Amino acid sequence: MAESQPLESVLHKATEETDKEDVSIKDLMEIYGARSFGPVFILLGLLVVLPPLGAIPVLPAVVGIVILLFSVQMLFGRSHIWLPGVVKNLSIEREKLEKAEEKSEDGLRLADRMINARLEWATGGIAKYAAAIMVSVMALIMIPLELVPFAVAIPGMAITMVGVALLARDGLLMLIAYVLSAVALGVMVWFSPIASWLGLK
Repeated sequence: MAESQPLESVLHKATEETDKEDVSIKDLMEIYGARSFGPVFILLGLLVVLPPLGAIPVLPAVVGIVILLFSVQMLFGRSHIWLPGVVKNLSIEREKLEKAEEKSEDGLRLADRMINARLEWATGGIAKYAAAIMVSVMALIMIPLELVPFAVAIPGMAITMVGVALLARDGLLMLIAYVLSAVALGVMVWFSPIASWLGLK
């Protein structure tokens, strides 16, 4: 069954269903279940998009590595998500999650109203594996893009959209995520030596 409020409900769950001061990756897996790629992609993507979380130094690189571990397992068709202990214990202050939820509540609610189950062919079957490849690539480029101001939000948003698309079966969002991924790749090329090698600068 498609989730009708994927953005708002996922972030709300992360802040309300734990009473710890720090929320770990392990806590999130327990909240969403060990098979829930969609919610995890949404939340981890939002971590590098929403203020004040996206401004935390090194967070985008860490999130990128964690997302990569998830997406590779999705690519290989694992039905149960496995993460090493050191990754499971990575955490973020619950207070910062609550601030992000408070600041973004109206925007996320508005976005949720525009999400519908449509073009479902783009969210299942082979399309799911293609999405896993896209998320893996976006997770990798989040690491160097952390050095470019605000640029990491582009792959972060693409990953969030993939999560929403999987959860809500919204193929249109999945197609938009591909467009954002292409933009993110273009930004990475432009701010890297590759642009000079290609004669673009």
